[in-house]
Amino acid sequence: MAIFKCKMCGGNLEVTEGMTICECEYCGTNQTVPNGDDEKKTNLFNRANRQRIACEFDRAAGVYETIVAEFPQEAEGYWGLCLCEYGIEYVDDPRTAKKIPTYHRTSTVSIFESSNYKSALEYADPVAKTVYQAEAKAIDAIQKGILEIANKEDPFDIFICYKETDESGRRTPDSVLAQDLYDELTERGYKVFFSRITLEDKLGQEYEPYIFAALSSAKVMLAIGTKSEYYDAVWVKNEWS
Repeated sequence: MAIFKCKMCGGNLEVTEGMTICECEYCGTNQTVPNGDDEKKTNLFNRANRQRIACEFDRAAGVYETIVAEFPQEAEGYWGLCLCEYGIEYVDDPRTAKKIPTYHRTSTVSIFESSNYKSALEYADPVAKTVYQAEAKAIDAIQKGILEIANKEDPFDIFICYKETDESGRRTPDSVLAQDLYDELTERGYKVFFSRITLEDKLGQEYEPYIFAALSSAKVMLAIGTKSEYYDAVWVKNEWS
């Protein structure tokens, strides 16, 4: 028996040989799981899932790449790459308390066209394949909603990328510098995306379409960092990368 981490909530899943789907006892999600009982594979998947749950998508993708290189017929490895490709995080739906996907890396390319998604389907058994298709359908619907909103937004000239708060929750010097730049640039007639101001009238769950619209349309990005590690902060890196 292998112990895998739930890719939705991070809880432990007890998976026996031959299982390709499992229900998490913590979040109640029915999900696909890696095939087989291999200690190395288990450790790799658990490391990748921890990083993806923390929204460290590039680091997680690196581990999933190792998995598919060593286990080229492991469908779950390709699905993990697909989730990283689109920056998928599973969050609690306040209405149903169930885990639902949310985007952090919106793309104009449908998930159905992803080579990683196609590989996951190719190597999945019929039961797991049905689960992948259902999850992809939900992700596709969210993507279409984001693109619909984003396509209605006016283009930006400049996108300011920075870290808003430090580890203590206090405003960073980067944020102050970014606001000075925002004020100067807007006075000069530029349309500038500065999240502290541009998103202040948006609800948290509505941020992604506006960020995507700005990233897609801005001709210039100004990435501000008073510390080198601030450039590698999860959300800052997701924007500039």
